[in-house]
Amino acid sequence: MFNRLKKIIEYIKNLNLSIDRYKESTIIQSLPSVAYVNRAKKFLEENKIDEAETVLLEALNITEKDPLVYKYLGIIYDKKHEHSKAVDAYKKSAQICYTDKNIWQKLGFAQMSCHDYEEAEQSFENSDKIAPANSDTFTGWGMALMKQKKYDAAREKFVTASRINKYNFTAIFLAAVCEIKLGEHKDAEAKLTFLANVCPNETNTYEFANLKFLKKDYKNAKHYALKSLEFNKNMLPSYLLLGKLYTIECDRDKALEMYSTAAKRELNNSNLYTEWGKALIKFTNLDDAEKKFVKALGYDGENAESMAYLALVRMIKHNDDEVLIQMALNGGADTDIIDLCRAIREFNNGNFDTALSSFRKLETEDLEFLIAYYQAKINEFKKNNSKAIDFYEKSMNLNPYFMTAGIDYARFLIACEEYAEAQRKLRKIVKIYDKDLEVLNLQFFVSYILVKENVCEYNIKETVALAEKIIQISDTGFKYYKEKEELENLLKTFKESE
Repeated sequence: MFNRLKKIIEYIKNLNLSIDRYKESTIIQSLPSVAYVNRAKKFLEENKIDEAETVLLEALNITEKDPLVYKYLGIIYDKKHEHSKAVDAYKKSAQICYTDKNIWQKLGFAQMSCHDYEEAEQSFENSDKIAPANSDTFTGWGMALMKQKKYDAAREKFVTASRINKYNFTAIFLAAVCEIKLGEHKDAEAKLTFLANVCPNETNTYEFANLKFLKKDYKNAKHYALKSLEFNKNMLPSYLLLGKLYTIECDRDKALEMYSTAAKRELNNSNLYTEWGKALIKFTNLDDAEKKFVKALGYDGENAESMAYLALVRMIKHNDDEVLIQMALNGGADTDIIDLCRAIREFNNGNFDTALSSFRKLETEDLEFLIAYYQAKINEFKKNNSKAIDFYEKSMNLNPYFMTAGIDYARFLIACEEYAEAQRKLRKIVKIYDKDLEVLNLQFFVSYILVKENVCEYNIKETVALAEKIIQISDTGFKYYKEKEELENLLKTFKESE
């Protein structure tokens, strides 16, 4: 009996001790804070963010050991986009109550907003340990890995997230994006096809277009890029992709319209003006291209791609900017563009053998027309006429808008006394540049030579008419008044003989 009584007394002592400890650490301090938290939650429901914050900060005057106070402060700071404050609040909440089933998840997403990707990765891992098999946790985890360019590991997390919740379309989409980065286009296409049918939107439709572009399926790439703009007229990546597609097709008007439309919609950033400048290089408007690259650097002064292409344009224009080249190289620019700049420098300096060796090593598909042009020029200087013709042909076929190549080719053919062939080339150029005085004057001169070789009334009339067209554009810009007068006299002779 005594032993039983002793045990009961001991039990009560222990119970009282545990109650005292509980009161000391939590109840006495936290019970009032519960009311504050509930009031804050009510304000949050009413979207009264500032009032909710004020209440929770008052709660901290009562206790600094209630995890819910910090948790809801974190939620408030997230809503106010004060993500670094949210991170601090969530961390304090997690330190007090490590086992909160979603505090680590919230902390992870807040760290993502602060670009603390490695810490976010750890937070999502902690979240999975406490509350396993949560689709949102795996999605966030994958995003943290993706931001660190760990695409394979990220894809694995996204796939897991979509297995947990088959309706997690974000995870499916991001898994496809990772697969595109990894070059696993078949798997990516299956996921994007599914999303295009189940939940089409501007983002996954654009990514589908981008995948088609990478696979050189330009027709479908254009279709889905345009479709993404139907969902969202302000989808800048779609304008940039369409600009690239139309540039590849040498559709100058539509290509430049895409960039212009994006600018009118105030979707201005460094990428827009960089891509716009690259298109202008293709359409051989170097002055405007230079302005676009300068504007791109105005938005992002560290854009190495803009620096590299600006240096390229300047090099083509015989303005060697080694400082800019070094800045682009140090910033991680594509080395092919840097190598192209240096190859053109060797050409400009008359080091043709060195230049030719450098051009042969380059593999820049978008600028192959430019490389072929310089190879044509070098072979022309070296009197390798057949190779010069081959490279001029290649350059013009790749880019019919490359007027410089067209004019130089025509002059080369004239020097070789290939007047009929020169005339054919000039007629092609005139279809695009129908008011360019240099092209039109060359066309007149070649036509004049051919008429003199084979006098024919019809050809004389055609050539005189061409002269009149040039004079209408600019009477001072026409260079061959004496030859025109000679043809007009020939025409009179024909009429008198009739």
